[in-house]
Amino acid sequence: MFAVLDRWMERGAAAIALLGGLGLILAISVTCLSVVLKLVRRSLDAALGRYFETVPWGGIRPVLGEEELVSFAVGFALFAALPWVMLKRGHIRIDLLEPWFGGRLNRWLDLIGDLALTVIAYLIMTQQWYLIFKKARRSQDPLLDLIFAGDWATVLGRVRVRDESQILGLKLWPLHIVAEVCVILFFITAVYCCLRSARALLRPSAGGGNGTGTGEGGHA
Repeated sequence: MFAVLDRWMERGAAAIALLGGLGLILAISVTCLSVVLKLVRRSLDAALGRYFETVPWGGIRPVLGEEELVSFAVGFALFAALPWVMLKRGHIRIDLLEPWFGGRLNRWLDLIGDLALTVIAYLIMTQQWYLIFKKARRSQDPLLDLIFAGDWATVLGRVRVRDESQILGLKLWPLHIVAEVCVILFFITAVYCCLRSARALLRPSAGGGNGTGTGEGGHA
């Protein structure tokens, strides 16, 4: 049963991470295209600009809002990678003394580390929530009560729809929703990793699933 759950968790985390990789491809593509357009424009201006009173290639210019597009794409890639990094213990660990601690103490440290990251995931998840929805005032019902009551008109009225990016004027609330979904998956994965570490601590012979034990993850 646990092996099946571990397999499904790994597949789900891998799918989200691969989807996030598309964000990196987009960031690279936009950056390369913007650089090429900038070089072409400067070359044309330097070589032929003096022969034309009205520059016919005036539409050739760097990608508008390149910095914003790259930051959004890279941000999505980072958020999407969180479940996979958590599952595979890809975070950096300083384990100079790990060989001296023994198996049981190391399993305790794995559990403590997973618990700490679960708390961090929960804090990010709750704070990110308020970037999407406005906090209820004293005279207003809590958001969860409205959701359970099915009052979707009031729920949608709480969405922060006015925030926009500075250059492109893109609405930020859809981006915050995507980030929140990734963080929720990160939190679910972190809870699973806690269960996996606890199982490895109580049943060492059963193992801890993929990515557990010494020698995994990033080391320093």
